[in-house]
Amino acid sequence: MKLLKLVMFVIGCVLPLTAVVTPSRAATVTFEWTLSGPAPSLGGAPFPGSGTITATVSAGGADMVTGITGTVNGSLITGLNTFNGADNLLFPAGTTFLSTHGISFVTTSGQDINIFSFFPQGTPPSGNAYGELSANPSAFGVGTFTISAVPEPSTWVMMLLGLIGLGFAFRRSTGSPSLV
Repeated sequence: MKLLKLVMFVIGCVLPLTAVVTPSRAATVTFEWTLSGPAPSLGGAPFPGSGTITATVSAGGADMVTGITGTVNGSLITGLNTFNGADNLLFPAGTTFLSTHGISFVTTSGQDINIFSFFPQGTPPSGNAYGELSANPSAFGVGTFTISAVPEPSTWVMMLLGLIGLGFAFRRSTGSPSLV
């Protein structure tokens, strides 16, 4: 019984504390992203898309994008480039998610696309205003760019262990009463 209580204590108290002690972000993080907007005829993003972004974390808050996947206007993204002077920086905790230079990539159809913020970092934006510029064919539009963090595998393991511990504790507490 004492061993069971010790195991439950470790699962319930000690393991969650390790999440506090370890760094909140790993050296590499992954985000899901989307770019959407009104119809291109109304000035919206001409090539909406979605996918994942992989970035290397930096101490200054500007994460360097090292990879991007997904589709834009039905074409697969093949890799990053520096079209239109892109710096490929991501600000997950910033006032805007992208710099005014933006993230740039190329698709399987040969399009060079740059998604950028209209507002520099540190300037309060008026809404979620991002631009999209492309070449081959040339197009420009305004859209909504969103990112959301993808949980790391260690987060899923921690949650699973906690659920197992809760299930085990519940099972033990609903057993038949004993005379001790």
